[in-house]
Amino acid sequence: MRFRPVRHAITAVSAALLVTSCGAGKDTPSHPEPASTAATAAPAPKPLNEEQLTAVALTPQDLPDHKVEEAFQGPVISADKPECRDLATALLGGAMTGTGGQVHTQATKDTTTTKVSLYSWYGTKAATLLADIKAAGPACGGPVNVVNGTEKVTLTNIVPGTAPATGDDSATFSAEQDLNGKKTAIEAIVIRKGTTLATFTAHSDSGTAEKPAEVVAAQLKKLN
Repeated sequence: MRFRPVRHAITAVSAALLVTSCGAGKDTPSHPEPASTAATAAPAPKPLNEEQLTAVALTPQDLPDHKVEEAFQGPVISADKPECRDLATALLGGAMTGTGGQVHTQATKDTTTTKVSLYSWYGTKAATLLADIKAAGPACGGPVNVVNGTEKVTLTNIVPGTAPATGDDSATFSAEQDLNGKKTAIEAIVIRKGTTLATFTAHSDSGTAEKPAEVVAAQLKKLN
């Protein structure tokens, strides 16, 4: 491709100014053109869609000593305390609304099964949701009656714990669920990485659930 040179006409006044400037030994204008002050806004981060979340979801290769498989997504739950619904959803690994995508897997080792749910949102929704979950914790100690599809679950003894120093923000809770008279201990961790929220819900039918440290580490490695 050939570029045509741009020719500028030089007026007599311009020529005189050019000669004067050269004679004075000046090679820069006395009043340089000010830099543009228009700020260029950084584009909002694009959330992972369902296909991309599936690509970073846990597989058996990530946790060879666990049984890793796809988990049932479940319905959107309701709670008798509306301010506790998102916290209850995180504790039970339920479906969330308005996401750019969501994927659910589970990893089982010994008697503890950990459900891992990945959700993504546009904008700051993930950060806002985690802040709401943390704020709801003290007011939602229990009991919180939850309708999870056809099941009715009562969550009690919901206690915030010390959040792991990982991701962009995080929270952790212990709780107990009562399903048809059967009580199960829950250990839950919620971690935000950018526009993605990951919830880890560990439970054991035979007693206290183990904290899912291995599962958390494996999942965050894929999200980084």
